[in-house]
Formats: sequence, C-alpha cells, structure tokens
Amino acid sequence: MIIRPAVSQWLARREVLQGAAALSLASLAGCASGSPARTDEAPLEPAFFYAYPLFEFARTAQERTRAVDGSSGTLNTVAHRAQLQDHTSRQVTAPNNDTIYSSAFLELSDGPVEVVSPTDTKRYFSIAFMDAFTDNFAYIGTRATKGKGGRFWVVGPQWSGAVPTGVTIIRSSTNDVWMLARVLVDGPNDLAAAQALQKQITVTVPPGRGAPKPFSTRAANVSDSVNFLAMVNEMLVRSPGGKGQTARAMRFAAQGIGSAPASQSLISEWGEFIPKGLDTLREAFLFRDLVVDGWSYQERGVGNFGTNDRLRSAVALGGLAALGEDEAMYFHANFGPDGQRLNGANSYRWKVPAGGVPADAFWSLTMYKTEPDGRFFLVDNPIHRYSIGDRTPGLLVNPDGGFEVLIQHNRPEGPLAANWLPSPDGPMRLALRAYLPRKILQERKWRVPPLIRTN
Repeated sequence: MIIRPAVSQWLARREVLQGAAALSLASLAGCASGSPARTDEAPLEPAFFYAYPLFEFARTAQERTRAVDGSSGTLNTVAHRAQLQDHTSRQVTAPNNDTIYSSAFLELSDGPVEVVSPTDTKRYFSIAFMDAFTDNFAYIGTRATKGKGGRFWVVGPQWSGAVPTGVTIIRSSTNDVWMLARVLVDGPNDLAAAQALQKQITVTVPPGRGAPKPFSTRAANVSDSVNFLAMVNEMLVRSPGGKGQTARAMRFAAQGIGSAPASQSLISEWGEFIPKGLDTLREAFLFRDLVVDGWSYQERGVGNFGTNDRLRSAVALGGLAALGEDEAMYFHANFGPDGQRLNGANSYRWKVPAGGVPADAFWSLTMYKTEPDGRFFLVDNPIHRYSIGDRTPGLLVNPDGGFEVLIQHNRPEGPLAANWLPSPDGPMRLALRAYLPRKILQERKWRVPPLIRTN
C-alpha cells in the first residue's frame, strides 16, 4: 500500500489509517483497544521521540531493500558495499570513510536467519545487530568475540525451536533487525584484503521457513501525520509480544501510537507538531550542552539508549546506526571555540597531540557538508580525501607523532598541504571517531583538541 501525500479530504486520511488499523494493533501486548482521550498531561513530544526511530528504521529498510508494495525485495539478503564511501554516498547520514560495509535487513517473523562470520584476530571488524528501535543488542567481531566467527541464528522475540550443533543464538526483541558489518581498510592498497574478509560474511535462510514479510506502508513523508502514524504503528505490529522497547508503546496510546485510528483533531495536532519535533531533534544532535572547546561530547547511552528516547531519536536523525561506546565513540564539531558556526568560508587548524587519539583500533577525523534537512554527507574535493586519521599515508608528522591538520576549502600551499582536509564552501561539520576507545576516553578524561580559526 502506497501512502499518498497529505490531502484535504478526511475520507482519504480515514481510509489510510483504517488500513493501518487492520494490521491488528490489538495484538500489541498492553495496547488499548481504543484511542484514549488526549489530556494536557499527554503531550506529543515524548510520543514523537519514542516513535520517530521506528519511522526512520522503516524508511532506511525500504530504501535499501525495496520490500514494499507486496514485494519482499532483498530482505534477509546481505549486500556488500566493497568500496570506501565517498561524496556520492547518500544511503545513510554521516557515513564513514574508514571501513567497507556489509548490510542486511532481517525479517524474522517466520523463523531464524543464519549469519556466518569469518574469524580474523588481526584486522578490526564488527558485525552489529540493531533492532527496530535502533538499539545495538548484539555484536560479533574484534571486541565482542575476540575476532572469532562462526554460525549464528538471529531469531525474533517469539521464536522457539531446536538449534543445530555449533550454532549460537542471537535473540532480538523485534522481528525487524538491521545487521551492519564494518571491516577496516588501511588505504587503497589494503582494499582487496579487506574485501576478501568481507566476502566471508554471509546471510542465509534455514530450510523450512517462508518468504520474509514486506512492509505494507511506504515510509514516504515523516511530516505527513497520516503516513507517520501508519508507518510507526505497522512497525509495532510487526513485532508482537511486547518485548523490549515495544512494551512501552501503551504509554503513548493517547497520542495514537499503538492504538486504534486517531481522530481528525489528533491527526491535525501531529501535522502541526512534527516539523517542530524535527527541529528539536536537529538541535539535540548538536549536543550543545556537552560542548568543550567547540567539540560536542556524546551523551552516555548512544547505541544502547534504554529509555532516553530524545537521544535515540536525535541519533536516528543525524547518525543512524551509531555503535555503542564499548565499540566506538563519536565527537562532533559544529561550532568553533568562539561559538561561531563552522563554515568552509573560513580556514581552521587542528593539532593532533603526541600519541594521537586514545583508541585501540583506529581513529579518524571526517569532514561533512551540512544539508538543509539536518543530514550530513561527505564533501566532493579534488584530492578525494574525506577524512584524516592514524592510517592516512603521506602526512607531515612531527617526531613525537603529533601533527597539524589544515581544514579549508581551497588547496593550501607549502609542505603542510600534505595535511589538508578539504571543507565545503558553506556550513560544515567535523566528526572524530575512535574505535575501541580506551578507558580514558570513555570516562571523558581525554579532551579533544580545539579547532583554531586561522583567517
């Protein structure tokens, strides 16, 4: 079913919402059979923070798999992106340029999906499993399994059955799961070796289970309240049983989440609120309350959000599929130490101290262009450099291991041009990633050096 853009006729809206209701919302554990009356104590903002990640998960899954309009698309199939991301990459906001990816959207309602991982104790890799609420609930890889692979069955919240010998169970609280693997690449000359490891990551369906279930609703427009509510409620129905975060849906029944079709007045309220809610999330992702020397330090809980729905939604908007802190940490610069918004019309320098960033796997500083919709993408530039880190060849490095990064739009002159990180010609954002961060970094005792404006 394709959800049309917002229309003025109530009948069209009513038809769409009745279609979503037909998905048996009553099957959600604890959900009310009717739509409770709104009260002043039941504002839309908490409901939006809870629900938005479900919409963004569905939108991304449909974009990647085309599993909508009756087609299962490429659900339960792994796709290897065997090249490093560049300025043309638009599938996910804030991509990195350090790893190659393997991605699979799993649909578990009819049974397990088998994931096979290789074993590699030298090269960094991680295979993360993210539920529909964007929590990373399991990992395979360098940290989590000490590089040991094997056979794994990913199963949904209600599955029970016999497990073959040698298979490890990974249980999800939702039937929709995003498996996202990252394999480190140490430059162009290392790409073939990284690809060889990547190809050993496989996804198959054990015998006896049926085709995966496609999405009935198309995640077309988050600002269309009819589309938003229909998509969110379908996502809840796809994972019955009230496990994990789905158990909290009943708290938002008065706002039309996990309940019977919403009234016209509630639909109108959502239509007025959603743009404001998105603005709140864009602001939240700047992490202004945790800024030191212009760098935003992420709130604790990224990647495993608990009940912090505001953080969950902000990351879903600005950095979907972020890993948990044991695996990686992210620091962002949207403003300079002077409080001015970063812009490629200015030039900056960033001094890497001796010893670099305290991370056991690797670290990198990535440049992004800020899009009007609040998302971030890599910057087109003449030297095809999108990040600088501890593995970047050809840098001018001091004897103690420290070095300066020149951040500007136009190519610099002189020997330090080797350390150029090209910026866009307008609003920009920097992201510092540290994989397998050391304790000093996780405890926020190591401070990211400030950017120095040079013009």
